[in-house]
Amino acid sequence: MKRTIASLALAASLLASASAVAQDKPYEGVTLRVLGTQQPWETELQKRADQFTEATGAKVVFDLYSLTQGIQKVTVELSSRSPAYDLVFVEASDVVRFGGGGLLEPLDDAIAADPDVDLADFLPATIDANRIDGKLYALPHFAATQMLYWRPDLFQAAGIDGPPKTFSEMMDDCAKLQTPEMKCTAMRGKPSTSENIWYWTQFLLGFGGSFVKDYPDDLTPTLDSPEAVEAAKFYAKLLTDYGIPGSVSASYDEVVIAMQQGDIAMAIEGAPLAGRILDPKLSKVSGKLGFAVPPGGPAGTFAPFTSQAYAVNAASKNKQAAEAFLIWATSKKTMQDIAANSSFVAVTRNSVWNDPAFIKAHGYDFGHGSFTDAYRDTLATADPHYRLPIAEFRPAADRVGAALQEIVTGQRSAEDALAAANSDVERIFRRARLLR
Repeated sequence: MKRTIASLALAASLLASASAVAQDKPYEGVTLRVLGTQQPWETELQKRADQFTEATGAKVVFDLYSLTQGIQKVTVELSSRSPAYDLVFVEASDVVRFGGGGLLEPLDDAIAADPDVDLADFLPATIDANRIDGKLYALPHFAATQMLYWRPDLFQAAGIDGPPKTFSEMMDDCAKLQTPEMKCTAMRGKPSTSENIWYWTQFLLGFGGSFVKDYPDDLTPTLDSPEAVEAAKFYAKLLTDYGIPGSVSASYDEVVIAMQQGDIAMAIEGAPLAGRILDPKLSKVSGKLGFAVPPGGPAGTFAPFTSQAYAVNAASKNKQAAEAFLIWATSKKTMQDIAANSSFVAVTRNSVWNDPAFIKAHGYDFGHGSFTDAYRDTLATADPHYRLPIAEFRPAADRVGAALQEIVTGQRSAEDALAAANSDVERIFRRARLLR
């Protein structure tokens, strides 16, 4: 009898202990797989994933690819409704495509259950970009735009007072800045929504063009308009006459390397890449750069804008753990830690923008204006519909990206290449019933 009572007591004790462990680490035994890109945020988050494991018991495994490869793999995984990945990288233009198709898990219930999320602390545009029909499908970690990086010493030597404010000034300045030893600029030429289209669209809009006739009321493609043709010719001339060798297939990596090595006088490139560009261990221009809002055209200045985020795969077998990880990853504490202790600067929370440690780490004022001020000023000029929030935008933009490369390489005239691309985009939109 005594042995029975003792056995029951021991069993109760073990059960209580197991319950406490389960409560302290609710996802013990779960392994989350994350499909992302090889960018500063992801690499820093990967370094800190053990903190989440220690708190919850869930292990986190990252598969990180180049930006273009990562986006392609996300498309394949989600479209096949594969449960292989629990969380996936998404850009704002992809959220409508995947979320609207039921391939992403809405986060509203998980966020409502956790008051520490504080959605009001996020930059409003980054949250709005990830909502469809009132439902939030991703939590943004990255507010993307491009700014003008320029070399005041080289401008002064060429007799130029300051950075260009218009496209025509930029072209004129390049003629003065370029030498046999140094190209004027570096540009993305790789055909992709995330590469040459991300760059070129500011020319399209600045010259008065647009992807469609009147978003959202009339989605008739207008990529063969005179304004679009002018934008394409300007882009091609700038790239071929004043760009680095290999620009026709360059991605942002090649642009960053050219900037780090001091091979160019100015560039319009991603503001979030400043930490890499100015890394004193890698860069020859740290301390030598100025920062400004990108130049604009006759129709105005339209700096690029999008957000990047992680979303929960609707096919995941570990949705609650994945939601918990996403909330932890974009929390104030995690974002402040990463922003203050790495090269990552594209933060989406106002509290981090105002954090003294962040400002100290990334103010980058070398006597020609603060980087963080220029970043904010650039975001203020950004077009919220720089990338149309429609599911068909990426395939349409990829098609235009291929046309731009044809123009740059001389395979087709701007008029012919854009006319063909416009016809193909129209077919894409008609298949999707976006046109009457």
